[in-house]
Amino acid sequence: MRYKFFVVITFVFISSSFAQITVLTDSLFSPSINAYEKIMVVLPDGYNASQERYLTVYLLHGYGGDYTNWVKLTDLMSNLKDYHYIVVCPDAKNSWYTNSTGLKNANYEDLIMKDVIPFVDKKYRTKPTKFNRAIAGLSMGGYGAVKFGLKYPGQFFFAGGLSPAIQFPAGIEDTASFLLRSKESIKSITEMFGEKRNDSWKTNDVFDLLNSANQKTLPYFYLSVGSHDGIVEIIDLTHRFASALRKKDAAFELHEVPGEHSWKLWDNEIKIVLERIAEISGKKQ
Repeated sequence: MRYKFFVVITFVFISSSFAQITVLTDSLFSPSINAYEKIMVVLPDGYNASQERYLTVYLLHGYGGDYTNWVKLTDLMSNLKDYHYIVVCPDAKNSWYTNSTGLKNANYEDLIMKDVIPFVDKKYRTKPTKFNRAIAGLSMGGYGAVKFGLKYPGQFFFAGGLSPAIQFPAGIEDTASFLLRSKESIKSITEMFGEKRNDSWKTNDVFDLLNSANQKTLPYFYLSVGSHDGIVEIIDLTHRFASALRKKDAAFELHEVPGEHSWKLWDNEIKIVLERIAEISGKKQ
């Protein structure tokens, strides 16, 4: 697999406790989408002064977002000062982190799994094993994180879905609800999954994936949803997914917390996600 990369922007955040965290905007050529892809990489305090290898956390953005969201719109940097993680934020456009059923050069699941993760493991001092790799995301990215945890259990020990939009692709058939979405979101959903039920639906539906999963290999799932989420089906389906995990005897936790489908909620939740990753991995500072 060929990679082309260059560092676009470098800047440094210095916390009040003098911990120095480096933030890079990097770029790689992705064969999966036949284009250059930007990613944001956050390196922990001490990275440049040692040869230590680190646990990696992948944070996925939501619909309408991009690779800068987690750094710009949350207090992520301040929360990271207590941990030694490499954090990677990829850019998946409005792809639903899925390989398109119809579009050319739109294999966004492969972008993450076949291009971004190998690139990061090759270039940065990660610990390239399941037990040192976590993934989490919000809304569309919450769907992506949950799906990747189910579909690639050998790659992640933790998968976090914050207000996860796990209603798709099956939600396409809920015509009354689906047609209330914007024309742009309907277009993105049908371009990636297809307008009608097809083989891709089963391999991208989190309930189907869980049903066929081996419980012993699954990562730990962290689920949270706001009690006033404006996308009502997200509340219901997050609880349903938690019930399915319980029946599967999979390890998980579910929180319905005060809040909406908003950055205020996700900013609060990412702090807990980082803490859970430390506790489960045994790397709590």
